Amino acid sequence: MSMVEIKPRNIKFALAGEDKRNWFGGNPVATAMMDGASVLFPIGETFFIQSVIHFRDRISDPKLLAEITGFQQQEGIHSREHRRYNKAVEAFGGNIAALEARLQREIDILDEKKASPEYRLALTCAFEHFTAMLAEHVLEHPEFLEKAEPEFARIWCWHAIEEAEHKSVAFDVWNQVKPKGLKGYLMRVRAMLKATSVFVGQSRYNAKALMRARGYGGMRHTVFGILYFSLISPGVLLRTLPDYLSYFKPGYHPWQKDTRHLIEKYKSAYEA
Repeated sequence: MSMVEIKPRNIKFALAGEDKRNWFGGNPVATAMMDGASVLFPIGETFFIQSVIHFRDRISDPKLLAEITGFQQQEGIHSREHRRYNKAVEAFGGNIAALEARLQREIDILDEKKASPEYRLALTCAFEHFTAMLAEHVLEHPEFLEKAEPEFARIWCWHAIEEAEHKSVAFDVWNQVKPKGLKGYLMRVRAMLKATSVFVGQSRYNAKALMRARGYGGMRHTVFGILYFSLISPGVLLRTLPDYLSYFKPGYHPWQKDTRHLIEKYKSAYEA
């Protein structure tokens, strides 16, 4: 169960307007990496909601039922605000609809293969681990966004707080409905490997496409720039590798990493 209150904060962010195509400290690679991740959220979070609420009628614990509602509300608002975010940054260059279609194709393949509701939930648990892991990195390292345009920094910090709050909901539902024994563990691991391929592959593709559309199409940005951002500075993927690997422990649970202090540190800025 969650160790904190899951509180939806219905905020609309003012991202449209003047051209801030390099809003991340003037860095086109870092900006495109963040924008490329944002492209994933509207479709992805809709999938997460559907995967979790599919099992609502099999949950009897009132606390978990309330957390499912909070999760659904938070993710719904995230989806709305990232649609608005994506529309704002599309003005800087890039075809958001085409990028979203690539992600939608991944979901369509699940439908074609008649993937089970349990496997879809396992995928959601894996993606939620990614979002929580990256969210907690943002909260642990305030310098990450210190050079960003204020409203972009604000939306990412808000999103990070709420991902940290609800990080265990899908996993707690999974623990109630998963296949028994080794089969459940292997499904969870298989889903994480698939989620890793989709998340990393789609994010990287989106970033490259956005950079090309914005006039930064050379290898300096689309290859070396992405590697530098991911592995060296700020080195997000490398820094979060231990948290990523923790997911493969048989007895793993998201709240084994207690991040209540990070949520408490930042949430007051978004209470209104």
